[in-house]
Amino acid sequence: MLKFVHMADIHLGYRQYGSEERAIDFAQAFLRAVNFAVERKVDFIIIAGDLFHKKSEMDPVTLTQASKVLEKAKKAGIPVIAVEGNHDSTYFRETYSWMDYLAGHDLVINLKPSFEDGIVVEEWDGQSGAYVDIEGVRIYGMKYYGSMTEKVLDEYAAKIKKSEFTIFTAHVGVEGYMNIYGCIPASKLHKLKSRVDYVALGHIHKSFVEGDFIFNPGSIETCEVSEYGLKRGIFYVEYDGELKYELVQFKGRDFIILSYNLDEGLSGLKKLLASNRAVKPVVHLSLTCSRETRKSVGEEAVREIVKESLDPLVVRIQWNVATDIFRPVLGDRENIEKSVIEQLLQSYSYGNIAEEVLRLKSIFSSSFDIHSVDRFIEHVLFESRTNEASEELEVEVEAEKAEKMMMKCSASGLTSSACAGSGDVFELDSKAEERTTLQDATAFDMQKAGRAEKTGKAEIDEEGDEEIWDWRRAYDKRSKARKR
Repeated sequence: MLKFVHMADIHLGYRQYGSEERAIDFAQAFLRAVNFAVERKVDFIIIAGDLFHKKSEMDPVTLTQASKVLEKAKKAGIPVIAVEGNHDSTYFRETYSWMDYLAGHDLVINLKPSFEDGIVVEEWDGQSGAYVDIEGVRIYGMKYYGSMTEKVLDEYAAKIKKSEFTIFTAHVGVEGYMNIYGCIPASKLHKLKSRVDYVALGHIHKSFVEGDFIFNPGSIETCEVSEYGLKRGIFYVEYDGELKYELVQFKGRDFIILSYNLDEGLSGLKKLLASNRAVKPVVHLSLTCSRETRKSVGEEAVREIVKESLDPLVVRIQWNVATDIFRPVLGDRENIEKSVIEQLLQSYSYGNIAEEVLRLKSIFSSSFDIHSVDRFIEHVLFESRTNEASEELEVEVEAEKAEKMMMKCSASGLTSSACAGSGDVFELDSKAEERTTLQDATAFDMQKAGRAEKTGKAEIDEEGDEEIWDWRRAYDKRSKARKR
């Protein structure tokens, strides 16, 4: 009896939300899937694209994750047949992918056609090829081709030859299941039915089966919050004259997705959070409230409540502030603009920076000067991070700046009205670069203070006797020097 596992959209190396823990979650999901295949003693494993999350910028940890899990299949004598997804495929001018690298180390069979005066479908020779024969089963593979998919598929289909049991695997979506780029009509694949017994797809992150012929398992971890709760996993398939299949789902990281009207008070939010329990979940919280509530309740206060209630791995907050924030305003154009900006900013925690927004607009709409922009941004950042300047000092500074500006105007032969029209913050000409600004050392220190490094701590709760790997320390013993 033929047995195989069909999986797709592994997305190794995906540091979702910038979290190192989430990258480990994706590696653990891949490990669970391959361990399942080894335990069932399948004849082969199919990976229908997107083994990796990034086609470039490969890091040693991600490559280790792929290699060590694939080595488990190799040790068990289970070949892994793969195709390149849009996250694996090389860029237009490149010809060697990380999937090719794994194939070169005998960890996968990376199937894809070649092109010479048309499409060439040749048998896998250990380095390249579009199909491979395993135990009487012929497996054809087609990588992701984006907008060229339908054209390539039409040419490829004409060169498929029926075997005892034939599989066609490709990284392509079917229209109607999810609204994403890279989908084709299902009719294009149904035309293969006279030549193919099983179509193994990847690309769409939820599972579906069409006509017991087209199979898509979905992603094995949650790549987007919208995917949470969808049926996803791997297909375990048996064939003994009759096709039998099962979608095997694995428990991954919990997501808690909540909506709450913050106008009802923080105590109600605490009760809502307390009714949800999970181990280090990813929390997505959608808050609806009035402008007044948003101004009085800071985001940090909400985050603290979430942390105390759930001990989350990640907290994502979306604010939905009442939209009736616009009021009729009268007056000249400048006052109207200022009033509208002030109303818009009331929904956020930036403070009253309407004047600064208008000044920045003035730069871009008149004589754009990048040095002026830089100095102005430094000025705004410095003022937003320091509260030491009193109102009296601010008046003195403005008076001093005005005096210096008038002196420059006089030296340049400009009239008082022309000088006033030029503004009190920005330069009169491109050569006047030595006007009074913030002290460079102070500005530099303030910028450095804003660059906080994000660190992650890898702790995954074990469920039963599940194998848990600390991927970041896989080669620790032979790579780090230690003090003696």
